[in-house]
Amino acid sequence: MGVYYKGRRIALLMFFLIPIVLVSQDIHISQFWISPASINPSACGFFDGNLRMGAYNRGQWNSFTKAYRTTGLSADLPLVKRPSKQDLFGFGTNFDYDQAGDSKFTTIQGNLVFSYAHALNSRNNNFLMGGVSIGGVQCSWDYSKLLFDDQWQNGIYNPNSGNNETFYGNNYWYADVGLGTQWFYQPGFLSFYQVGFSVYHINRPKISMLKNDAICLPVKWVISAVTSIEAHTSIAIIPAAYLSFQGKCREFLIGAIYSHTLPIDVAGFRNKANIGLYYRWGDAVYLTAGMEWRRLTFSISYDFNVSDLVKASYARGGTEIAVSYIFKKKTYFKRKAIPCDIFAN
Repeated sequence: MGVYYKGRRIALLMFFLIPIVLVSQDIHISQFWISPASINPSACGFFDGNLRMGAYNRGQWNSFTKAYRTTGLSADLPLVKRPSKQDLFGFGTNFDYDQAGDSKFTTIQGNLVFSYAHALNSRNNNFLMGGVSIGGVQCSWDYSKLLFDDQWQNGIYNPNSGNNETFYGNNYWYADVGLGTQWFYQPGFLSFYQVGFSVYHINRPKISMLKNDAICLPVKWVISAVTSIEAHTSIAIIPAAYLSFQGKCREFLIGAIYSHTLPIDVAGFRNKANIGLYYRWGDAVYLTAGMEWRRLTFSISYDFNVSDLVKASYARGGTEIAVSYIFKKKTYFKRKAIPCDIFAN
Protein backbone atom coordinates (compact mmCIF):
# COMPACT_ATOMS: atom_id res chain seq x y z
CA MET A 1 0.00 0.00 0.00
CA GLY A 2 2.92 2.32 0.71
CA VAL A 3 4.21 1.85 -2.83
CA TYR A 4 0.74 2.57 -4.21
CA TYR A 5 0.49 5.71 -2.08
CA LYS A 6 3.90 6.88 -3.27
CA GLY A 7 2.78 6.29 -6.85
CA ARG A 8 -0.20 8.55 -6.27
CA ARG A 9 2.07 11.30 -5.02
CA ILE A 10 4.23 10.98 -8.13
CA ALA A 11 1.15 11.02 -10.38
CA LEU A 12 -0.07 14.20 -8.69
CA LEU A 13 3.32 15.82 -9.08
CA MET A 14 3.34 14.88 -12.77
CA PHE A 15 -0.06 16.52 -13.25
CA PHE A 16 1.28 19.85 -12.08
CA LEU A 17 4.53 19.53 -14.03
CA ILE A 18 3.18 18.20 -17.32
CA PRO A 19 0.91 21.18 -18.08
CA ILE A 20 3.93 23.46 -17.71
CA VAL A 21 5.52 21.53 -20.58
CA LEU A 22 2.37 20.92 -22.58
CA VAL A 23 1.05 24.45 -22.62
CA SER A 24 4.36 25.56 -24.07
CA GLN A 25 3.63 23.45 -27.16
CA ASP A 26 0.75 23.33 -29.62
CA ILE A 27 -1.50 20.48 -30.68
CA HIS A 28 0.49 17.97 -32.72
CA ILE A 29 -0.57 15.62 -35.50
CA SER A 30 1.45 13.13 -37.55
CA GLN A 31 -0.09 13.90 -40.94
CA PHE A 32 0.98 17.55 -40.83
CA TRP A 33 0.11 18.03 -44.51
CA ILE A 34 -3.64 17.36 -44.10
CA SER A 35 -4.48 20.91 -42.99
CA PRO A 36 -2.06 23.15 -44.93
CA ALA A 37 -3.39 26.44 -43.55
CA SER A 38 -2.80 25.21 -39.97
CA ILE A 39 0.90 24.72 -40.70
CA ASN A 40 1.30 27.85 -42.79
CA PRO A 41 -1.48 30.43 -43.29
CA SER A 42 -0.09 31.36 -46.72
CA ALA A 43 -1.28 27.96 -48.06
CA CYS A 44 -4.91 28.97 -47.53
CA GLY A 45 -6.97 28.84 -50.73
CA PHE A 46 -4.10 27.66 -52.93
CA PHE A 47 -5.55 24.66 -54.80
CA ASP A 48 -7.49 23.81 -57.95
CA GLY A 49 -11.13 24.14 -56.91
CA ASN A 50 -13.76 26.32 -55.25
CA LEU A 51 -13.84 25.00 -51.69
CA ARG A 52 -11.69 22.57 -49.70
CA MET A 53 -12.99 20.96 -46.51
CA GLY A 54 -11.10 18.58 -44.23
CA ALA A 55 -11.31 16.74 -40.92
CA TYR A 56 -9.04 14.54 -38.81
CA ASN A 57 -9.22 12.55 -35.60
CA ARG A 58 -6.30 11.29 -33.50
CA GLY A 59 -6.20 9.00 -30.49
CA GLN A 60 -2.87 8.59 -28.71
CA TRP A 61 -1.57 6.33 -25.93
CA ASN A 62 -4.85 4.43 -25.50
CA SER A 63 -3.00 1.34 -24.27
CA PHE A 64 -1.63 2.58 -20.95
CA THR A 65 -3.12 5.92 -19.89
CA LYS A 66 -6.01 8.30 -20.36
CA ALA A 67 -5.89 8.77 -24.10
CA TYR A 68 -5.11 12.03 -25.82
CA ARG A 69 -8.01 12.79 -28.16
CA THR A 70 -7.67 15.40 -30.88
CA THR A 71 -10.19 16.38 -33.54
CA GLY A 72 -9.80 19.04 -36.19
CA LEU A 73 -11.95 20.65 -38.89
CA SER A 74 -10.85 23.04 -41.62
CA ALA A 75 -12.23 24.84 -44.66
CA ASP A 76 -10.64 27.23 -47.13
CA LEU A 77 -11.30 28.70 -50.55
CA PRO A 78 -9.78 31.03 -53.14
CA LEU A 79 -11.89 34.06 -52.31
CA VAL A 80 -10.86 36.19 -55.30
CA LYS A 81 -9.01 35.01 -58.41
CA ARG A 82 -7.60 37.59 -60.81
CA PRO A 83 -6.19 35.77 -63.87
CA SER A 84 -5.28 39.06 -65.54
CA LYS A 85 -3.06 39.99 -62.57
CA GLN A 86 -1.99 36.39 -61.94
CA ASP A 87 -2.87 36.45 -58.26
CA LEU A 88 -5.50 35.28 -55.81
CA PHE A 89 -6.77 36.06 -52.31
CA GLY A 90 -7.63 33.14 -50.03
CA PHE A 91 -9.82 32.80 -46.95
CA GLY A 92 -10.23 29.92 -44.52
CA THR A 93 -10.94 28.75 -41.02
CA ASN A 94 -9.78 25.89 -38.82
CA PHE A 95 -11.03 24.45 -35.54
CA ASP A 96 -9.26 22.04 -33.16
CA TYR A 97 -10.45 20.22 -30.04
CA ASP A 98 -7.99 18.36 -27.79
CA GLN A 99 -8.53 16.57 -24.46
CA ALA A 100 -5.90 14.77 -22.40
CA GLY A 101 -5.30 13.06 -19.06
CA ASP A 102 -7.27 12.45 -15.86
CA SER A 103 -7.98 16.16 -15.45
CA LYS A 104 -9.53 16.25 -18.96
CA PHE A 105 -7.26 19.15 -19.87
CA THR A 106 -9.14 20.56 -22.85
CA THR A 107 -7.92 22.89 -25.56
CA ILE A 108 -10.37 24.45 -28.00
CA GLN A 109 -9.01 26.74 -30.66
CA GLY A 110 -10.37 28.42 -33.76
CA ASN A 111 -8.73 30.66 -36.37
CA LEU A 112 -9.58 32.79 -39.36
CA VAL A 113 -6.96 32.69 -42.09
CA PHE A 114 -6.26 35.18 -44.89
CA SER A 115 -3.73 34.72 -47.70
CA TYR A 116 -2.39 36.21 -50.91
CA ALA A 117 -0.57 34.43 -53.76
CA HIS A 118 1.11 35.98 -56.78
CA ALA A 119 2.59 34.24 -59.83
CA LEU A 120 6.26 34.97 -60.49
CA ASN A 121 6.10 34.02 -64.17
CA SER A 122 3.66 33.99 -67.09
CA ARG A 123 3.16 30.19 -66.98
CA ASN A 124 1.46 30.32 -63.55
CA ASN A 125 3.68 27.57 -62.16
CA ASN A 126 5.90 29.63 -59.86
CA PHE A 127 4.25 31.37 -56.88
CA LEU A 128 5.13 33.36 -53.79
CA MET A 129 2.51 33.45 -51.03
CA GLY A 130 1.89 35.19 -47.73
CA GLY A 131 -0.78 34.78 -45.05
CA VAL A 132 -2.00 35.70 -41.58
CA SER A 133 -3.90 33.67 -38.97
CA ILE A 134 -6.02 35.32 -36.25
CA GLY A 135 -7.92 33.38 -33.62
CA GLY A 136 -8.58 32.45 -30.02
CA VAL A 137 -7.85 29.53 -27.68
CA GLN A 138 -9.78 28.29 -24.63
CA CYS A 139 -8.09 25.93 -22.11
CA SER A 140 -9.90 24.25 -19.20
CA TRP A 141 -9.48 21.34 -16.76
CA ASP A 142 -11.42 19.52 -14.03
CA TYR A 143 -9.80 19.26 -10.59
CA SER A 144 -12.60 16.98 -9.32
CA LYS A 145 -11.23 14.16 -11.49
CA LEU A 146 -7.89 14.17 -9.65
CA LEU A 147 -6.71 12.45 -6.47
CA PHE A 148 -4.67 14.33 -3.85
CA ASP A 149 -2.44 13.25 -0.96
CA ASP A 150 -4.75 14.56 1.78
CA GLN A 151 -7.60 12.37 0.49
CA TRP A 152 -5.63 9.26 1.49
CA GLN A 153 -6.01 8.39 5.17
CA ASN A 154 -4.18 5.36 6.58
CA GLY A 155 -3.72 4.08 3.05
CA ILE A 156 -7.42 4.33 2.22
CA TYR A 157 -8.79 6.81 -0.32
CA ASN A 158 -11.70 8.95 0.90
CA PRO A 159 -13.28 10.97 -1.94
CA ASN A 160 -15.24 13.08 0.59
CA SER A 161 -12.11 14.24 2.37
CA GLY A 162 -10.90 17.76 1.60
CA ASN A 163 -7.76 18.05 -0.48
CA ASN A 164 -6.48 21.22 1.22
CA GLU A 165 -5.40 22.64 -2.14
CA THR A 166 -5.81 26.21 -3.33
CA PHE A 167 -6.91 26.57 -6.95
CA TYR A 168 -6.76 29.70 -9.08
CA GLY A 169 -9.55 28.84 -11.48
CA ASN A 170 -10.03 26.04 -13.97
CA ASN A 171 -9.71 27.81 -17.32
CA TYR A 172 -8.10 30.60 -19.30
CA TRP A 173 -8.26 31.87 -22.86
CA TYR A 174 -6.09 33.96 -25.13
CA ALA A 175 -6.00 35.56 -28.56
CA ASP A 176 -3.44 34.29 -31.05
CA VAL A 177 -1.76 35.69 -34.16
CA GLY A 178 0.41 33.91 -36.75
CA LEU A 179 2.15 34.80 -40.02
CA GLY A 180 3.53 32.71 -42.87
CA THR A 181 5.15 32.80 -46.29
CA GLN A 182 5.66 30.08 -48.88
CA TRP A 183 7.24 29.43 -52.28
CA PHE A 184 5.74 26.95 -54.73
CA TYR A 185 7.06 25.81 -58.11
CA GLN A 186 5.53 23.12 -60.34
CA PRO A 187 7.62 22.33 -63.42
CA GLY A 188 5.63 19.22 -64.41
CA PHE A 189 2.44 17.24 -63.86
CA LEU A 190 3.82 15.07 -61.05
CA SER A 191 6.73 17.23 -59.91
CA PHE A 192 6.76 20.28 -57.64
CA TYR A 193 8.81 22.05 -54.98
CA GLN A 194 7.39 23.81 -51.93
CA VAL A 195 9.17 25.55 -49.04
CA GLY A 196 7.41 27.41 -46.25
CA PHE A 197 8.23 29.43 -43.15
CA SER A 198 5.70 30.47 -40.50
CA VAL A 199 5.62 31.91 -36.99
CA TYR A 200 2.83 31.61 -34.41
CA HIS A 201 1.99 33.24 -31.06
CA ILE A 202 3.78 36.43 -32.06
CA ASN A 203 1.59 38.31 -29.55
CA ARG A 204 3.02 36.14 -26.69
CA PRO A 205 -0.33 35.28 -25.00
CA LYS A 206 -0.50 34.76 -21.23
CA ILE A 207 -1.21 31.11 -20.30
CA SER A 208 -0.67 30.74 -16.55
CA MET A 209 -2.82 28.29 -14.57
CA LEU A 210 -1.82 30.24 -11.45
CA LYS A 211 -2.79 33.71 -12.74
CA ASN A 212 0.85 34.65 -13.17
CA ASP A 213 1.07 37.28 -15.90
CA ALA A 214 4.79 36.60 -16.35
CA ILE A 215 4.08 33.18 -17.91
CA CYS A 216 3.56 33.50 -21.66
CA LEU A 217 3.28 31.07 -24.55
CA PRO A 218 6.62 30.93 -26.42
CA VAL A 219 6.74 31.94 -30.06
CA LYS A 220 6.60 28.95 -32.40
CA TRP A 221 8.77 28.88 -35.55
CA VAL A 222 7.97 26.38 -38.31
CA ILE A 223 9.95 25.41 -41.41
CA SER A 224 8.45 22.93 -43.86
CA ALA A 225 9.62 21.55 -47.19
CA VAL A 226 8.10 19.05 -49.61
CA THR A 227 8.94 18.00 -53.13
CA SER A 228 7.52 15.54 -55.62
CA ILE A 229 9.98 13.56 -57.73
CA GLU A 230 8.50 12.08 -60.90
CA ALA A 231 9.99 8.58 -61.04
CA HIS A 232 7.68 7.44 -63.85
CA THR A 233 4.76 8.81 -65.83
CA SER A 234 2.47 7.40 -63.13
CA ILE A 235 4.79 7.21 -60.09
CA ALA A 236 6.00 9.98 -57.79
CA ILE A 237 8.15 9.91 -54.65
CA ILE A 238 7.19 12.75 -52.28
CA PRO A 239 9.79 13.46 -49.55
CA ALA A 240 8.84 15.97 -46.87
CA ALA A 241 10.32 17.50 -43.73
CA TYR A 242 8.83 19.54 -40.90
CA LEU A 243 10.81 21.37 -38.22
CA SER A 244 9.39 23.46 -35.38
CA PHE A 245 10.95 25.37 -32.46
CA GLN A 246 8.93 26.52 -29.46
CA GLY A 247 10.75 27.58 -26.32
CA LYS A 248 12.96 24.65 -25.28
CA CYS A 249 10.90 22.20 -27.33
CA ARG A 250 11.85 20.89 -30.76
CA GLU A 251 10.02 18.68 -33.23
CA PHE A 252 11.51 17.23 -36.40
CA LEU A 253 9.58 15.04 -38.83
CA ILE A 254 11.03 13.51 -41.98
CA GLY A 255 9.78 10.89 -44.41
CA ALA A 256 8.39 10.19 -47.84
CA ILE A 257 5.26 8.98 -49.63
CA TYR A 258 5.12 6.67 -52.63
CA SER A 259 2.27 7.84 -54.88
CA HIS A 260 0.94 5.78 -57.77
CA THR A 261 -1.35 7.50 -60.27
CA LEU A 262 -3.99 5.19 -61.71
CA PRO A 263 -5.32 5.26 -65.30
CA ILE A 264 -7.97 7.86 -66.10
CA ASP A 265 -11.41 6.65 -64.95
CA VAL A 266 -14.74 6.99 -66.78
CA ALA A 267 -15.32 10.44 -65.26
CA GLY A 268 -11.95 11.74 -66.47
CA PHE A 269 -10.14 11.66 -63.10
CA ARG A 270 -6.65 10.31 -62.44
CA ASN A 271 -6.95 8.74 -58.99
CA LYS A 272 -3.96 7.96 -56.75
CA ALA A 273 -2.92 5.39 -54.17
CA ASN A 274 -0.40 6.51 -51.53
CA ILE A 275 1.75 4.80 -48.90
CA GLY A 276 4.45 6.40 -46.76
CA LEU A 277 6.91 6.08 -43.90
CA TYR A 278 7.86 8.91 -41.50
CA TYR A 279 10.00 9.40 -38.44
CA ARG A 280 9.38 11.86 -35.61
CA TRP A 281 12.86 12.40 -34.21
CA GLY A 282 13.36 10.72 -30.83
CA ASP A 283 9.68 9.76 -30.50
CA ALA A 284 8.01 7.58 -33.12
CA VAL A 285 8.07 5.87 -36.49
CA TYR A 286 4.77 5.96 -38.30
CA LEU A 287 3.21 4.47 -41.40
CA THR A 288 0.61 6.22 -43.51
CA ALA A 289 -1.61 4.95 -46.31
CA GLY A 290 -4.40 6.51 -48.29
CA MET A 291 -5.94 7.32 -51.62
CA GLU A 292 -7.08 10.24 -53.71
CA TRP A 293 -10.33 9.31 -55.44
CA ARG A 294 -11.57 12.05 -57.70
CA ARG A 295 -11.76 15.03 -55.34
CA LEU A 296 -11.84 13.00 -52.12
CA THR A 297 -8.63 12.31 -50.17
CA PHE A 298 -8.55 9.73 -47.35
CA SER A 299 -5.56 8.65 -45.26
CA ILE A 300 -4.77 6.78 -42.07
CA SER A 301 -1.56 6.59 -40.05
CA TYR A 302 -0.28 4.74 -36.99
CA ASP A 303 2.57 5.77 -34.69
CA PHE A 304 4.96 3.17 -33.26
CA ASN A 305 6.54 4.69 -30.16
CA VAL A 306 10.34 4.33 -30.01
CA SER A 307 11.20 6.78 -27.20
CA ASP A 308 12.03 5.95 -23.57
CA LEU A 309 8.26 5.71 -23.04
CA VAL A 310 8.34 2.38 -24.88
CA LYS A 311 8.70 0.59 -21.52
CA ALA A 312 5.11 1.59 -20.76
CA SER A 313 3.69 1.89 -24.26
CA TYR A 314 5.15 -1.36 -25.67
CA ALA A 315 5.70 0.63 -28.91
CA ARG A 316 1.99 1.38 -29.24
CA GLY A 317 1.38 5.01 -30.11
CA GLY A 318 -1.54 6.66 -31.86
CA THR A 319 -3.99 6.20 -34.72
CA GLU A 320 -4.86 9.14 -36.94
CA ILE A 321 -7.55 9.31 -39.63
CA ALA A 322 -7.94 12.21 -42.06
CA VAL A 323 -10.28 13.06 -44.91
CA SER A 324 -10.66 16.06 -47.22
CA TYR A 325 -12.80 16.97 -50.21
CA ILE A 326 -12.45 19.66 -52.87
CA PHE A 327 -15.61 21.10 -54.38
CA LYS A 328 -15.21 22.37 -57.93
CA LYS A 329 -17.73 23.85 -60.34
CA LYS A 330 -17.81 22.53 -63.85
CA THR A 331 -16.36 25.02 -66.30
CA TYR A 332 -15.80 25.02 -70.00
CA PHE A 333 -12.58 26.54 -71.25
CA LYS A 334 -9.70 25.93 -73.59
CA ARG A 335 -6.97 24.50 -71.38
CA LYS A 336 -3.62 26.20 -71.69
CA ALA A 337 -0.39 24.25 -71.72
CA ILE A 338 0.50 25.10 -68.13
CA PRO A 339 1.16 22.59 -65.34
CA CYS A 340 -0.62 24.55 -62.60
CA ASP A 341 -4.28 25.36 -63.28
CA ILE A 342 -5.49 27.18 -60.19
CA PHE A 343 -6.83 29.95 -62.45
CA ALA A 344 -8.68 27.51 -64.69
CA ASN A 345 -12.07 27.73 -62.96
